[in-house]
Amino acid sequence: MARDLAPAKQDRPGAAVVRTARIRPTATEVWSELERIGRSTRIKRAQRLIQLLNFLVETTLSGHSDYLKETTVGVSVFGRSPDYDPKADTIVRSQAWRLRAKLSEYYASEGAEDSVIISVPKGQYAAVFCYRNGPAEPSAVSSEGCSHLPR
Repeated sequence: MARDLAPAKQDRPGAAVVRTARIRPTATEVWSELERIGRSTRIKRAQRLIQLLNFLVETTLSGHSDYLKETTVGVSVFGRSPDYDPKADTIVRSQAWRLRAKLSEYYASEGAEDSVIISVPKGQYAAVFCYRNGPAEPSAVSSEGCSHLPR
């Protein structure tokens, strides 16, 4: 669990009041991290992946992650018609796989010191945001979300 390193407030001598630390990054922190990812050498040339990540982050932050279905992403990000068949056209799954791989590479290299992690766990399209308190396994960041990271 993340800890607030600021000294505990004292109500009266000898009585420490425990402060609660934020468990998840703020929207501002997430947007800053998204900008860093977009400028990275590993991802900046992959405009479709940046568009996909922006859409997933924006939709998740707006509280509408329940709408992040394969068809919705295909229509909104990849310009597919609303009646396209995701079983025949695997653009969303293949690009989500590429995005997870790129995020894993990013956090293993340029983003190794980033305090905020953005991931898209396998099997879903909602983005997950967390703090990193230490080094992380790159594959775990992209496939498992942030549950593996020390807090």
